[in-house]
Parts: sequence; structure tokens; C-alpha cells
Amino acid sequence: MKHVVFAHRKLSFGGGERVLLEQVAALADLPVKVTVIFRKDPGKRDLEPELRARNPNVAEVIHLPGAVGAFRWLRQTRPNLLVLCNHKGVQRALPWLARFGVRIPTVLTLHEHYERHLRKYRGIRNLVDRWICTYDFTDAVREHLSAAPCSIIHPLYPRPEARPVDAEERRAVRRELGLPETGPLVGYIGQIDGRKDPVSVLRFAENLLGATVLFAGREEPATATALQAALEASPLKERTRRLGPLPDLGMAFAALDLYVMTSRNEGFFPLALIEALERGVPVLAPTVGGIGSVLKDGEGGFLIRKPDDRRAIDGALLRATAARLGPLLADPAAWEVQRAKAHAFGTALTRNYDAAAKFREALSPWL
Repeated sequence: MKHVVFAHRKLSFGGGERVLLEQVAALADLPVKVTVIFRKDPGKRDLEPELRARNPNVAEVIHLPGAVGAFRWLRQTRPNLLVLCNHKGVQRALPWLARFGVRIPTVLTLHEHYERHLRKYRGIRNLVDRWICTYDFTDAVREHLSAAPCSIIHPLYPRPEARPVDAEERRAVRRELGLPETGPLVGYIGQIDGRKDPVSVLRFAENLLGATVLFAGREEPATATALQAALEASPLKERTRRLGPLPDLGMAFAALDLYVMTSRNEGFFPLALIEALERGVPVLAPTVGGIGSVLKDGEGGFLIRKPDDRRAIDGALLRATAARLGPLLADPAAWEVQRAKAHAFGTALTRNYDAAAKFREALSPWL
């Protein structure tokens, strides 16, 4: 039986980790032994139960953070294929393994086209046999890394078609969560860290008449402190709810009128956007990563033309965006049109795209 090792940064919930899960699941029907190694947060193994449930051939899930441990383990194990994504210990071990004559076929998943992201892999660029890009930034890979083959595999995975949330359900969910039943409810749901910049979500909402703000998801401590400080000085302090991590975020999505993402940078198309859209919740997102190549402005989604991938969205741009969307949000008939468009787009996005088959095809030379 062939042995495939997935080396990843962490196993707590996140967009990149969801891609890892689907990649592992894609091999479930093949006679392939799977091992998952990860480097951060040994106590947070959120994905491990689902990894094992989705692929019964997962033999081990191992916390292996450093280069020395990775070198020894890979030298002893010598898998048939390594699928790598942002595991620094493994990245540092690979050149040393090559010096000792151990050459492991390596496929590397890239989520972002930004040079600073690609730069992390320069030290192993000549040891990578195939790049997997989550949207088409082949030119950047060629410029900064190598001419190894690129597979473009959008992280769009088949999902049961979701029913849009109607007005009565929305009011019921809001009552249950202790939120106002009327007036615009906007917010962000998902991992809350500095890169996601939740303070800019708040700043956007401050420019909407009568808005209430909702945050749901695990809050990184430093970001939680910054958000609390912003709330203390905000006119929306008493109209903001922070639900923290929930076993099921579906209720939070169902309550929203508008899902707002103000990330400094992103990969292809965050799963949270799909989860909002398929429930009939229009989204507002910046043109970072692959978002602008998929989302069409005014068709159930709205774009913030963000010119860079490092800084927070400019306050003037947030105010202008709020001025543009405010009248639409205040018009129930117009917003229902946007809800219908959001649902149609969100459910169609994943319907006919078989990312698992494309992943198996990319790995087929070594399986």
C-alpha cells in the first residue's frame, strides 16, 4: 500500500485546514495509507475526528513541529508522496534529506499569490514536483518559485443544496440570539484574528443607519483585545454581540442581512462566503486573493476594491461602501432581490466542480 503524508500547519478550524480535510477525504476510496503531521497547537485537534471519519485509511495524526524531528521521521518513514502546506519543520528538513540522498516526491499547496507568501517556499522550490494553486496565479509561481507543473484546483467541494432562510426564520433566530428583529444586522462569522481585521467590520457598520453587529467564531486573544478597545469607543457598543465559538455557526449566518469580510488578505474564495451566500445572505468582501475573480458586484455580493494585501481597508473606502449599500439595505424589496441572487450564486458555485477528482489526478503519478 502506498503511503501519503500530509504536512500542515495546524488542525484547528480554518480555511486552509478545510482544504486539508477535503484533500485527505479525496483519497478515501484509494488503497493508500495516510498520515497527517502538523506543527502548531498540539492541544487543538479540531479536525482529527472528521479526518478519520472521512478517510478510514488515516493511520496516524502526529504533532511533529520541528525540523530535526521531521528529518528523522521522514528519513525513517520514506513515504511515497508528501503533500505539504506551510509546515516549516518539514520545509527545513527537505533540503537536508536531499543531501543525505533521500528524495521524497513533494506536492505543495499554495493558497495565496502574494510574493511574501510564495517567498516562504524558495528554499525548497527545486524539491517540489508539483504546485497546487487554489486559483490561477501560475505566472507568480513561475516568477518566484519554479517551472514545476501547476494544478489549478479551486477549493470548491460538493455540498448539499441549502435552503435560503426566510423572513420568519430570520426573526426567530434573532429572538433566540437576543438580537433586534428589525433593522440591518451585519457581521462576520468565522476565525477572528488580525488578518481578518474585525475592527474594520465595526467601522463599516458605524456608517449604516440603525445597524446591529454580530461576531461569531473563535477570537484570537490579541485581536479580541483590539476589538474590545474599539467597541469601548464605538456608538455601536450596545448594539454589538460577540457569540464566540459555537458548535454550529448556522444560526449566526441565518440571522444576518449582510455578511461582511474585511480581511487584509485571503486565498481563493473563503468557505464562509459560500456558507453565507447559500443561505441567501448577500456578502461584502474585498478584492483580495481570488475573491474578485469569482464574486460579481451587485449580484448577491458586493466588492470593496482593496488596493493592497497588507493594510486595513481605508476608512474613507469603508464609509463610501456603507453609503453605497445603505439605501439598498433599507429597501426590503431590493434586498430580497439580492438575497435571491446570493442563494442562486452560492448553490451553483460548487454544484458541478469536482475538486476531489482534480486532486486525485494531480497526485496520480505517485499513486
